[in-house]
Amino acid sequence: MPRTVRKEDLPTPSEIDLLCAALLSSDEQAADKIILSARRDGVTIDTIYLGYVAGAARQLGEMWEDDRVSFVEVTLASGRLYRVIRGLRHVVARTLGEDRQQYPALFALVPGETHTLSIEMATDLFRREGWEVDLAVGQSHDEIVQRSETHQYQAIVLVAHSDRMIEPLARMILALRISQPLAHVLVAGNILTHFPDIKDLVGADAVVKDIETATETVRTVLESDAS
Repeated sequence: MPRTVRKEDLPTPSEIDLLCAALLSSDEQAADKIILSARRDGVTIDTIYLGYVAGAARQLGEMWEDDRVSFVEVTLASGRLYRVIRGLRHVVARTLGEDRQQYPALFALVPGETHTLSIEMATDLFRREGWEVDLAVGQSHDEIVQRSETHQYQAIVLVAHSDRMIEPLARMILALRISQPLAHVLVAGNILTHFPDIKDLVGADAVVKDIETATETVRTVLESDAS
């Protein structure tokens, strides 16, 4: 946590409960109103991001693990949290990127997925075209998140094939949105055939439909941000 955020400035558990309830409510703007109210009360951007947003993400994950919310509910809440993150990401960029060297891309196999051939082929393709691409295969959720916390990736491509990977994929994207707010998160693999609407379902920025168009897809996403 940056030195600018003091423990005593962090939101209380009841405030996190209130934000999670807003994220899960039928009111599309409820969570945004809480964040705006905190801003008006003088809460710093760092505290909002690392206290309110990260705290809500952590609690949503715990509620999911305890079966207090369904996959559909936590996905809806995560989508609303992504909107908050997108609104803050350029404001907090300087703080979160201070000690991180920038890297073009990370290709990561979703934890629990066993089919590695396609991600290894894609990584090799990108490298042959001159990209500096890191590869994460066989790593746990926490290991991938920790890796993202020490690097500033422009793009993170998550690869999954089985329909059973939808939940670990959604968990991974939510965690990466917190640790890597500036990164573009893309989804690739056969999971796209199981969930044609997966981009909206898990809150990804884009999907990579096949290996032939992979480099062009990632390049287009990065260029759209630069423009």
